[in-house]
Amino acid sequence: MRRTLLALALLLALAAGCASVPGSSDVTVLRRVGDAAEPTAPPGPARDAGPLETVRGWVLASGSTAERHQAARAFLTPAAAGTWDDGAAPVVVNDQVDTVFTDRPAPVGQSSVRIRATALGVLTPEGVFVAGVRPVEVDVGLTEQNGQWRISSLPTGTIVRRSDLRANTRPVRTWFLDTRRAGPVSDPRYLATSPARSVPTRTLQYLLAGPSASLAGAAVSSLPVGTSLRSDVTLTAEGTAVVDLSRTGPLDDPRRREIAQQVTLTLAGIGVAQVRLLVDGEPLLPGTPEIAVADTLAGLPPEVARRPDLPVDPVVGGPGDAEVPVLVADGGALRLLSGEPAGGPAGRGAYRAVSASASFEGDVAVVAEDTPTGDPMARRARLLTGAGGSELAVSGIEGRSLSRPTWTPDGAEVWSVQDGTTVVRAVRQGPGGAVRPVGVDAAALAAAGVTASPGAVGPVSAARISPDGSRIALVSGGHVLVAAIARDGAGGARLGSVTELRPEALDQVLDVGWTRTDQLVVVGNRADRPVTLASVDGLDVESLSTTNLTPPVTAVAARPGRPLVVSDQGGTWTLPLDGGSTAGGDVWQSVPGFGAGTVPAYPG
Repeated sequence: MRRTLLALALLLALAAGCASVPGSSDVTVLRRVGDAAEPTAPPGPARDAGPLETVRGWVLASGSTAERHQAARAFLTPAAAGTWDDGAAPVVVNDQVDTVFTDRPAPVGQSSVRIRATALGVLTPEGVFVAGVRPVEVDVGLTEQNGQWRISSLPTGTIVRRSDLRANTRPVRTWFLDTRRAGPVSDPRYLATSPARSVPTRTLQYLLAGPSASLAGAAVSSLPVGTSLRSDVTLTAEGTAVVDLSRTGPLDDPRRREIAQQVTLTLAGIGVAQVRLLVDGEPLLPGTPEIAVADTLAGLPPEVARRPDLPVDPVVGGPGDAEVPVLVADGGALRLLSGEPAGGPAGRGAYRAVSASASFEGDVAVVAEDTPTGDPMARRARLLTGAGGSELAVSGIEGRSLSRPTWTPDGAEVWSVQDGTTVVRAVRQGPGGAVRPVGVDAAALAAAGVTASPGAVGPVSAARISPDGSRIALVSGGHVLVAAIARDGAGGARLGSVTELRPEALDQVLDVGWTRTDQLVVVGNRADRPVTLASVDGLDVESLSTTNLTPPVTAVAARPGRPLVVSDQGGTWTLPLDGGSTAGGDVWQSVPGFGAGTVPAYPG
C-alpha cells in the first residue's frame, strides 16, 4: 500500500540504509466528543467598575458565545441588551486592546469610550477566519444606572481578542475533494466549544456549507447543494455517530462513497471513529450501515492513503513515515541528513545543485546553477528531473533564478518560480520519465502586487505545495502568501484567492514549509522570531525556540509529523514537532557534518 520507502530507495541508491532524523509519526488521537471541558463563562461586571473597565470587560466577555453572548450582555443596559445584534461576523483583534475616553463632552451620568485595537480579520458564520489586518476604532456609549456603569449604545457584532476566540473555540477540519476528485482536501474551521453536546451537529453543518472562498476552484463537495441534516447528530453508547441526511437528488455509487469519505474524515477530527450514515433514514451505502475511519482510509488509492495529513485508524494507528529521509543540497551535491551522498551524479555534485526535492514516485528535481562566463549577472538556473540515482534530464524550464522545486502529492507535477515572478510547472510523463513544461495562470499574484518593481510586494523567492495539493505557500518580498491551486478539467492550473498572512508579524521571511495542511513554518531574518509557526489562515502565529540558532535562518524542511530541519549561519539543525507544536524540548540539535548555506527538503 505504501511505496514510499521503495521509491526513495531508488531515488537515493545507497549501499547503506536510509537514515533520517528521529521523530514520531503523525497519529491523530481520536477522543470521544465532549471530552474537553466547556469554557467557564466570564464573570459579569465588577461592582463600582468605571466606564473604561466596563467596556474592557465587555470585550473580554465577547469571546463567549454561549446563550447568545449572555456574558457580554451583562455589561449592557437592559434596553441595549434587548436590541443588540450580536449575529454579525465578529471582528477578531490582537490581544492588546486599549479603552480610552473620547474627546466628546458627555452629560452627567453618561460617558463615551473608544476601543482601539488591530483587527486580524473576521470569523464568518461558517466558522472560517478571513484575514485582514487593519486598525479598529469603535466608540460605545455608557449610562450610569443605580451607581453602575453599563453600555447603552454599541455597534452590531462583537470585538473578540484572538486569545479569547481560541479559548472558546476548537479548530476542526472539514474535508472536501479536489476538483479532479482524486483525493481529500481539508478546510479549517473554528467551532464554538459550547454547548459540547451540539459539536457533532455544528461540525457537519460547516461541512454542508461547502468549501470556503479560499479554496474556490481547488475543492468541491459531493454533498448536493441543499443537503441538510434531518435531525441532530447523536452518539450511541459505543461512540458511533448517527447522521441522517436529507435526499436532494439521485446519487450514484461513486458519489455515495465520496459523501461517506467527507463525513467520516470530518467527524474523525472531533473524535468520532465510526458513523452510521443515513439518507432519509436508509443507509447511504447499502449493505454498509456503519462506516469506520479505517474503512474510508482503506478505500483510498495507495498514493492518497499514504498522505501524512489524513486522520488515521484510531485502533491500529497509522503506518507512520519515520524512515522518510531529508535531501540536503550542500556545496553543489545532494546528501542525506546522515551525511552520506545521495545516489547518482547528483550525489557526486555533477549538477552543481543549489536545491532539490524528491517525489514519492522515486523522481528527483534539481535546480542546477551555472555561470558560464564567470559573470554573476550571466548566471543561469535549470530545472533537471529524473529517476533518483540516475542521470537527470533538462525539463525545458530555466531562467536567471528558480526557486526550490516542490512536487504535487501524487508526484505528477513539479513546480518552481522563475525569475521571481513566473510560476512554472513540469508534468511528469510516467515514473522516472521525462517531463514537459506546462503553464500556470498566476494572474492573481500580479493582482496581489507580486512583481519585481520597487514598492510592490516583491518577487517570489520560495514556494511549497501543501500536503493535500490544494494550496501553495509563497515567500514574496519577505512576506508570506497562500494561494489556492485551482484546476480545470483540461489539465489547466491557476492560482486564486491569494491571502497575505499577518504582514505585521511575518516579515523578513526567507523560506516556508508545511507542518500540516493547516499550518506553516516560516523562517527568516528576524532575530526575535527566526522560526515561526503560522496557521494557514493567519489567525495563529507562534514563535519557536531560538536556542542554538544564529539568524538569519535561510531554509527549512517540514513535513506533517516529522522534525523541522533548518539551516542558519552555524549549520543545519533539527527540532521535533508533535501535532504542530514543539516536542522533546526546545533546543535545536545540530546535525554533524553540515555547514551554513545548506538547503534541506523532505519529499514533496
